[in-house]
Amino acid sequence: MFRNSTISLNRLAKCRWRYHMLTLGITCFFSTIAAAQEVSVTTDPISRYFKITYPVPRNAPDVIQVHCTFSVPGSDAWQKAQVMPLVSETALKLLPVQEWNHWNSNGFITERRAAGLHRTLVFNPYPAAVQEGKVDAAFRIEIRGAGDEVLATYTTDLQADQSDVFYIEDWSQVFQKENLQKDDGDAPQKWKWREGWDAKKGMSLGNSLYGNAGKKLGMPQLSYPLDLKGWYAIYIHAPGSIRLRFTGDERNDLLSTRRGEEVLWRWAKLDHQNLVLKQHHNYTGYVPSMIDYVKFVPLTNEQRAALDAPFTAPHDKFIAAYWEPYSFAFHDDVQDTLWHREYLTAYSEANMDLIDMQIGRMGMKVVYESRLTDNLYYATRGDPIGAVAHPQTDNVGRMQQFTNTLQTSVRHARELDLKLHANFGASNCYPGSPLQGQFSKDHPKWMRGSSLRYEVPEVRAYALSLFRESLELGARGISIDYCRYPGTIDVPETANLFQKELKAIADEFSAARGKPVPILIRFPAHGVNASEKFDYATWAREGWVDYLCPSNIQGRHNHFDITPYKKAVAGTKCILLPSMDGLSWGNPLPGPFLWRAKQLYDAGAPGLYIYQADSRVLGKPTDRRTMRMLGSSQAIQAYWEEDTRLRPERSKGIYITRNMQIEGWHGWQRLRVWTEGIDLGPMEFYLDGKLIDKKAGPPYLLGTEEHTSDKIIPRGKHTLKIRARDGDGWLEQTFPIVGAG
Repeated sequence: MFRNSTISLNRLAKCRWRYHMLTLGITCFFSTIAAAQEVSVTTDPISRYFKITYPVPRNAPDVIQVHCTFSVPGSDAWQKAQVMPLVSETALKLLPVQEWNHWNSNGFITERRAAGLHRTLVFNPYPAAVQEGKVDAAFRIEIRGAGDEVLATYTTDLQADQSDVFYIEDWSQVFQKENLQKDDGDAPQKWKWREGWDAKKGMSLGNSLYGNAGKKLGMPQLSYPLDLKGWYAIYIHAPGSIRLRFTGDERNDLLSTRRGEEVLWRWAKLDHQNLVLKQHHNYTGYVPSMIDYVKFVPLTNEQRAALDAPFTAPHDKFIAAYWEPYSFAFHDDVQDTLWHREYLTAYSEANMDLIDMQIGRMGMKVVYESRLTDNLYYATRGDPIGAVAHPQTDNVGRMQQFTNTLQTSVRHARELDLKLHANFGASNCYPGSPLQGQFSKDHPKWMRGSSLRYEVPEVRAYALSLFRESLELGARGISIDYCRYPGTIDVPETANLFQKELKAIADEFSAARGKPVPILIRFPAHGVNASEKFDYATWAREGWVDYLCPSNIQGRHNHFDITPYKKAVAGTKCILLPSMDGLSWGNPLPGPFLWRAKQLYDAGAPGLYIYQADSRVLGKPTDRRTMRMLGSSQAIQAYWEEDTRLRPERSKGIYITRNMQIEGWHGWQRLRVWTEGIDLGPMEFYLDGKLIDKKAGPPYLLGTEEHTSDKIIPRGKHTLKIRARDGDGWLEQTFPIVGAG
């Protein structure tokens, strides 16, 4: 079996399945390996990747390079292999693109502190090592030290029949052939079927499907005929963005693998289904869409059950999830009311219980069909997108021109068995912008900064009238967000008065409906700006609130203590739902995010409120799968038990969140850290050679979550060294970072 090596390899006689995680769609397949066996090869039945476990010499230095090549029959040439170390989904999400390129394009992996250990690499044989559905290749591993000296070489045969795996590579087979043209064509609104691409451009067989007719012209949808029966795991490779669904689906997913990896989109029963492709649209209009291939792997009942396991555990936690149609309509071309249902189906799939849908902020133009205040019918502007500081679009206004946001959402939520609350931000008038409403323009003396003043009776009456209107339109409950918008409150008594008045309206509608109309309040947790202005204990004691959601803002204070809030709701009917921040610069998914969920569940939280849940539920399918786990304490516990079991097998590494600071918006971001292959123990941070922080264990972040750490990374370029305890030594890595100051 082995060439150029004294190590022997025996074929596996018996294997046992253990579900543990999804990383690039890799569901690891662990084998019963004889104790004397030093190198092993297994095939993952889901991804069909090879897992190759090999020994690292005991005299290896702290850092080694593992170079991987393969050769197919009839060829004397050795090609660089598409490989990766055995790492978690969290590590893959935080992985810098340069390191991914080393793995995928250059065929080498960096291993740290691996001397005397067995390490595992994962090899994707497609396309170069797959010939007529079969893999028959020689695979070579070469371990090199710091001076590029060869420390060990292993060569083994890889053999597998993958003829049952189906690939869509030839996109010329779509039904709508009249909507295709060759690469050199210039007909508008026709997809280009490209052949003969250089493999270095990321196309598997040199083929791709590309669609773009400019910002104002959308491409026609395409559909690809399928004749598949049963359950399949579906992977995609899309160097550009593309929207995909099956003909039986209500919703499409926006998918992209710009880094070059093949990713698991979903698993589904494909009887009587065809695949539908759609161009993506953003705030400026239609954008280029591209796809390389789609891969379908048949699943047995056992394999499907293993994939489903984290999502079928008992649902014992109540999850409230934020939804802001404004933000998604900012990018979409909303023309009909089914748009609202499409997005709500994702919340249903994610096992959310309560949808907290923000429909306005008091004092601005609202984004629902109000007749009591002005609607946002035309142009608006948003938060920075990349280098664009003030992006503008007509898309949000178009949503209100063509749909009833609240009425439609209420109906669809009821059909999907979701509890939908009408949520208002306490107040942000956006003075001087296209978002400012007429009420705040007419009464500038009733404003404090950019917020309406709730101590003014007329302001409270205005706000209460909009809550009343939302209930008249059918909202199942009502919510107010004081956390992001605390400036409307001057003293605790003002908020108490408003909550008492709001409760009276809820009671009125409860009596008329014959069932409760619950109130949810999101407010600043201790340490968060203006937290002292909110008398949450009185709200709970007086019954003015049904869901109490202490919250953080902008990624700070992610790990506040819930003890005082548990005390406040004790003996009342109020349910405590501490907030977890779904922002991309908050806790990374899934690891640190689920660490916080476990911390809250261990502390006795009966559920969670996920702020900015829409970015996770409606974003990457991998994120939505993480969100699906939140309603089950058993699923969260199982995740961490599996992480503990797998840590010794994974390659050692330190991963940090990427720099997302934007000039003028800096300060709120925290540099967060995830470790692989070692215990969750002590960590040290050295900035430009100086020790500036220590952590005894997670959560790992540079500095604290208080405002005093807002500028812990000074302006300019720096070198950050992170040391994490690894047994009797330290795992060290150095990172270039930039502070916005």
